[in-house]
Amino acid sequence: MKPVVNPSDNMSPARRDGNLKNGKDRAIAQIVGICLAIGLYHLPIPVDAASKSLARPAGHYCGKLLSSDRLVDVETSLQADAEGHLSGTYRFNDDGNTTVGTLSEIGTKPGKIRTLRWFDKYGMGSLTIRFDAGYHRFEGLWGPQDTAPSYTWNGGSCNAPIS
Repeated sequence: MKPVVNPSDNMSPARRDGNLKNGKDRAIAQIVGICLAIGLYHLPIPVDAASKSLARPAGHYCGKLLSSDRLVDVETSLQADAEGHLSGTYRFNDDGNTTVGTLSEIGTKPGKIRTLRWFDKYGMGSLTIRFDAGYHRFEGLWGPQDTAPSYTWNGGSCNAPIS
């Protein structure tokens, strides 16, 4: 009986090793490609995790501030730049007129407690605010320049009642 001849038996050993190497190279390339594809594929982030990471102390807040020994309505708008530094504007009811002012953060301390400089037709001073966990509300105290803040200034969602 004649032995079965394998076509690869007719190849030189060098050529046979080259074919195996090419096959190994292809397999390695496929595995590397799969790993890269998996590494580049972004898994979805849970909605609540995404919203927590995006929560920032910026928005439009409606509230009250103490002016002339009365609590009056105030609207405070804050923006945060790329570094998280706050700036904004405010307007409040001033005996039937509207007084408008600007806000700018003093320093750049991240977190829930922020200190801002206010400026309007009455002068300037500081405002220290403490945000809630989601930056939906803040409670604050303001005061004229060179005095400790001691007057109420708060804000929350303009659709929610302010206490």
